[in-house]
Amino acid sequence: MTGFGRARAALGPHAVQVDLRTLNHRFLEVRVRGLAEFPLLAQRCEERLRAAFVRGSLDLYVRWEPGTRAKRLGLDAARGYLEDLRKLQTELGLPDPPRLDHLLALGVFAEAAPEEEEVWPALEQAVAEAVAAVAAAREKEGESLRAALAREAEVLRAAVAEAEHLAPGALDEARARIEARIEELEVEADPARIETELILWAERSDVQEELDRLKSHLGRFAALLASEVPVGRELEFLAQEMGREAGTLAAKARSVGLAQAAGAIRLAVDRIREQARNVE
Repeated sequence: MTGFGRARAALGPHAVQVDLRTLNHRFLEVRVRGLAEFPLLAQRCEERLRAAFVRGSLDLYVRWEPGTRAKRLGLDAARGYLEDLRKLQTELGLPDPPRLDHLLALGVFAEAAPEEEEVWPALEQAVAEAVAAVAAAREKEGESLRAALAREAEVLRAAVAEAEHLAPGALDEARARIEARIEELEVEADPARIETELILWAERSDVQEELDRLKSHLGRFAALLASEVPVGRELEFLAQEMGREAGTLAAKARSVGLAQAAGAIRLAVDRIREQARNVE
């Protein structure tokens, strides 16, 4: 499921902005960017995201705002600059010795990263707000997906009912085709042999087991749609199982009407499988 959340937090001198983007993915992938100098903070952020989400590709971008970092004197750099300036004064014969303002112009004060524990409260607050924003967006999308999946499930249920209605007539159609062929060829046929062949044909073409499993899967599917916990993986697995049953049903279908119903079932299952991949 997709979503975006942006949040900013400031506690004392430390201010941070985070952007959280999520995309559809079968599993949970988390990437944290902007915390190369703070590996422990990156780990904490990843733990927060993994606790908040079950599926999806998540990217968290962290940006520190001006004022977060303090200026600290680089003594080693200052000594080096001072020595170089004195050499330059001697070589060029300059009258004035190096002064402090010369060193400041060269940048002897460098930005120093704050301690991780100092900036974590602000970062934690920003991450929590971004997660809440993404969760709200994903919940809204989830309601739309729930409605779309429910509609597809009704289409599938109707197709299964049509197949169940047509299945008993397939044997009568087969009998009619055999009798018409015998009449066309003008040959004598053993009625007992015809009955035996029809029995074997019926056994190979019986689709009631597949229809029963599809109805059972639809019952479980409806229960999952009504659930308030993450069910994306089970929905996707269930869609795969329905796809297998639909494939077997299509392979067994011998009458024109049943074959058309089996095709409608496969199309409905394919649409359900595509939508289920987007559910958390």
